[in-house]
Amino acid sequence: MKYVLLILDTPNEPTSDSAEYGAWYAEVGAWYEKWGATGKLDGGHQLQGVDSAKTIRAGAVTDGPFMETKEVLGGYSVIEADSIDEAVDIAKTWPGVDRGWITMEVRPVIEMG
Repeated sequence: MKYVLLILDTPNEPTSDSAEYGAWYAEVGAWYEKWGATGKLDGGHQLQGVDSAKTIRAGAVTDGPFMETKEVLGGYSVIEADSIDEAVDIAKTWPGVDRGWITMEVRPVIEMG
């Protein structure tokens, strides 16, 4: 079954001008290589910042994210796993989750068609 890993940036995440950012970004690249080699990773995408977002609600379009929050969707990956427990175990290995830099939401994907 496919699961989407929603990668939520937090205020604790290293910024690109911090000393720890380069090493962390390298860890993220290694994570994609590791899980890509297993055949379980079906891709990943980083999203542009919320300042480029548009929200459509009841036909009206507004700038920015749909709600005020400290965690912002920063990207997503799709993985193959036998169960949500396996998907959660994989998500827990994403760099920064254990340090509180990233929050990860795991959701089953419903195949359409």
